[in-house]
Amino acid sequence: MDENIVLLLDIYGDILPKSQREALDLRYNSDLSLGEIAEEMGGISRQAVNSFIKKGSQRLLELEEALGNAARFREISMAADHAESLLKKLSENIGDDIEDNKRDTLDALEKTIIKIRNAANA
Repeated sequence: MDENIVLLLDIYGDILPKSQREALDLRYNSDLSLGEIAEEMGGISRQAVNSFIKKGSQRLLELEEALGNAARFREISMAADHAESLLKKLSENIGDDIEDNKRDTLDALEKTIIKIRNAANA
């Protein structure tokens, strides 16, 4: 959950009210306790901090459900990782005389690049 909130905060954080954004940032990026966050935010109560974190987290999840930017980002990242893996495999095969294997790798790389383009344009 923490990694998901961090990514959502990076993507949608500017949309949140300052108090929610700050509380979430201090909690998940600075790993502060509720008491430390309360102090950092000017001496507000831990209950207020907890409320900011819960409301902000909920809003981030709602935004992701409506917009899907984090899911697209993950899809693009996975496709790029796959492309990198295929490229490495191709590089390892260049010196070999396995033409069918090279063609299969190139075809798989081309399909992965198409997936990356489609995901980026969605």
